[in-house]
This record gives sequence, structure tokens and C-alpha cells, in this order.
Amino acid sequence: MKSTILFLSIILSITTMAQNLSLSTDGGVLAPDETIYIWGDSGQYTTIYCYLHVTNNGASDMDVLVKKTEVSILSGTENSFCWGNCYMPSIFVSPTPVPIAAAQTDMSSFSGDYMPKGQAGLSTIRYTFFDKMNSNDSIAVNVVFGSGTASINSFETENTIAAYPNPATTHVNFTYQSTAAQNGELVILSAAGTEVYRSVISPNAPLNVDVRSFNAGLYFYSVQTNGQSDAVRKLIVMH
Repeated sequence: MKSTILFLSIILSITTMAQNLSLSTDGGVLAPDETIYIWGDSGQYTTIYCYLHVTNNGASDMDVLVKKTEVSILSGTENSFCWGNCYMPSIFVSPTPVPIAAAQTDMSSFSGDYMPKGQAGLSTIRYTFFDKMNSNDSIAVNVVFGSGTASINSFETENTIAAYPNPATTHVNFTYQSTAAQNGELVILSAAGTEVYRSVISPNAPLNVDVRSFNAGLYFYSVQTNGQSDAVRKLIVMH
């Protein structure tokens, strides 16, 4: 009897300790605690993005949370993350989990967003994904964001665009401001780089876009004026 109880305890312990989550990028699967490097411009209005795919390798559905740990942060910079929803820089653990079905991969819910704000150098941020019901079932990656010295694009300082709500479910409003008071073209691209929407947008005149026909996932948007594009920003569509 004691042997049976001991055997069941060992099996339960192994099951509890099993790691069902894994991470990957477009370049392939990441090892646990791997360190990856992402480089970008250090412009005042630049955002450097880290995109991760999260896989539930288990046999049961899982509600997954993510924790941000600032390992080493360059002074004057700012960072935030999106996990289903996009959160303020002051949020370190996602309030709401993202459900991932058994043996499925979430391809678009996460991004780590790093804003150099004109600072050149390195910052390291650790992202830990874990099962809401069992925090020991987790996987982490260390991301080193590197920003290089570059001049600030004057076009970015003259034009700003924002989207709300973001994530969007049925419609999204785009607001555009331009010191030159000229129209631009709003361009929306899929995560694969395919153009899915283009329309003229006027300063201080919100443009409402119906996204019900868009597949759920990650998109990018920007405004083009006189052949130039401002900084690319992220839009998440959820149905």
C-alpha cells in the first residue's frame, strides 16, 4: 500500500512539474531561458517590437499569463507589452490570461514594445509565460533590445496617428494630426506584409474602419504622405 501511494505521489509530482509551454519566433523554437537580441533605431518616436509565438504542448486547454521583469533598463527608455490586450508600462503581470487550446500555438497575441526615446544602448527584459492554474508550468525568454544612434525623422515629429479601440473587434477609429495640415493615406498591412486596407485620411477628422472582415490577429498601420511613411504601429483585431 505504501509503495502504491509513493508511486502515485511521484507520478503526480512529475505531472505537476511538466513544462507544457514553449516559445518560438519566425526563426524557430527557442530554448528555455534563451537570450535573443533585437535591434532598432534609437529615434525619439521609434518603437522596437519583439514578437513571440506561444505554444501549449499539453493535452488540456490552458489560460496563460505573462510576467515582465526588467533585468537591466537603459535610463530614459520606456517599455510595455501586449498579451491579448496592450498594457501600460507600469503593468508587469497581465491582468487577463489568453486561452490557448491543447496542442495549439498563439501566433499574434504577444509583443514586447520597447521605446528608446532617443537613448542609444542596451536594455534586457525577461518575459515569463505561465499557466494561470499552475505557475510552475512556465517558459521564459530574455530579450535584449538594442537601440542605435540615429537622427530623428522629422516626418514623424510632424505627423501622428493613433487607433482606438485597440484591440478592435468590429470597428476601429484612426485619428490623424499633421502640422502641415495635409491629407495622408492610411495603410494597413497584415502580419505577413500584405496590404489589406488603404484610404485617404484627413487631419483632425477621425476615420472609422470596419474590421469585421479582417481575420483575427496582428496588423500594422501607418500614414503615407508625399511618398513617405511615418512610424509603423500595431493593431490587434479580435473576434
